[in-house]
Amino acid sequence: MALKMALDSTQIKLDQLRDQLQKLQQVQAATQQKAELEKLLKEAKDFAREKKASQKTAFPTVFFGGQRQQQALNPNISVTGDFNGHFSDLEAADNRFNLREAEFHIIAPLDPYTRGKFFLGIPGSGHLHVGEAYMQWLNLPFNLQLKVGKFRNQFGILNRWHAHGLPQVDRPRVLTRFLGEEGLSGMGLAFNWLLPKLWAQVNELDLEIISGGDGVSFSAEGTKNWVTVGHFKNYYDLTPNSYLEFGFSGAYGHHDADAKLRTILGGFDLTYKWVPIGRSKYRTFEFRNELILSQRQKPGGNVNTFGLYSYIENKLNARWWAGIRFDYSELPTDPENHEWGISPHLTWWQSEFVFYRLQLSHFERNYGEDETVLWFQSVWSMGPHKHEVY
Repeated sequence: MALKMALDSTQIKLDQLRDQLQKLQQVQAATQQKAELEKLLKEAKDFAREKKASQKTAFPTVFFGGQRQQQALNPNISVTGDFNGHFSDLEAADNRFNLREAEFHIIAPLDPYTRGKFFLGIPGSGHLHVGEAYMQWLNLPFNLQLKVGKFRNQFGILNRWHAHGLPQVDRPRVLTRFLGEEGLSGMGLAFNWLLPKLWAQVNELDLEIISGGDGVSFSAEGTKNWVTVGHFKNYYDLTPNSYLEFGFSGAYGHHDADAKLRTILGGFDLTYKWVPIGRSKYRTFEFRNELILSQRQKPGGNVNTFGLYSYIENKLNARWWAGIRFDYSELPTDPENHEWGISPHLTWWQSEFVFYRLQLSHFERNYGEDETVLWFQSVWSMGPHKHEVY
């Protein structure tokens, strides 16, 4: 009897222990299931957060206020001052200091296809004039660009440059004799075509037609004062540090108001430039040349004349440039009259915004007095475009 009671008690305890073990197993299983669910939930949250972050990076949402949009529509405006002193040994010379020009550069993209440019000049006399004002279509099919408005022509190299961007104080004599003191410019159309690679690394063709000439080779008067201009550029990389560029120019028009007497100009330009990689701030060497041939019709026949210039510009260090220019030019109307000159010059860049130049020019002529001129020039610029040449 006692043994039976002991066995029953043991059985009861075993049943209780079995029940407790089952409960513990159920609790443990529930705990593991909960942990797994929490782990899956955490992984899902992390994945969602990473996906959202990647979407923000790839497609950022940017909000603009009206003030910011208005600022983006404003054009870039720069101002350049060109001051010089001119001292000649001629008795009739006008020796004085002069603000040659204060030039305003106004440039802005008009839309994804075009941009507009205005260059307004005010000389020391105070009369505002429009140097250039044109709209330009960029990235047209077949690597074309189109320009309409008033602009300086791409005849040779330096005719296109504004006065403050010239490598010397004055323009070479062949340019002023054949293209006028202000250079060849007018109102019309201009096409620029970056050609497929031919025999050079870069081949580029400019074709322009304008009304209004330079008043020397081409008449600016009358209703038929059309001038056609072309330039073909060839560019070669000689070494990683140097390049060679040469071009051919042509211009056709008339030098009388009735458009009966034609003028044909031909030009050749050659430039060699050395810019050492990694040292362009301290050393640069440039050798540039231009030749102009002229055939001017007159009632008794044609007048054939020519002129040229050649210069060297050598950057000595971060601030100093030294150079020299040679000039030779016949007069467009008389090949018997000619002049030649030599112009050493020194330029010091105070900063990227300001430079000073000293130039001594000596000219000898067979039709008038020889002349020696001392030039002093100071050019300063403010705004995003600084000393851009055009």
